[in-house]
Amino acid sequence: MSQHVTVSPSEAADRLAIRELVEAYAHCADRRDAKGQMSLFTANTHFVVYMKAKDPTPSQELHSREALAPVFAALNQYDATTHFVDRAPSSRCRTTELLAKRTAWPIT
Repeated sequence: MSQHVTVSPSEAADRLAIRELVEAYAHCADRRDAKGQMSLFTANTHFVVYMKAKDPTPSQELHSREALAPVFAALNQYDATTHFVDRAPSSRCRTTELLAKRTAWPIT
């Protein structure tokens, strides 16, 4: 059985705002709206990419909103993506990204 924690109205509003931001990111990514995705970040953002799940070292670090364009454009290589937004046990919002690459099927 889960334990419920009482939060202040201010904290509840903050949690909702963070959740909505994560959902907006996923929505833009799945619709290939790179400009919309980029607009969710500050001009001097610090964006860290981890391509190898077991490697604690980032694959890439970006330091501006404009630098995000090629990262978000890279999603165009996939026919579809689906982001699942959940709340991890650590109470942090996270997205899980499923990617579907184009596949050529032989005609027989």
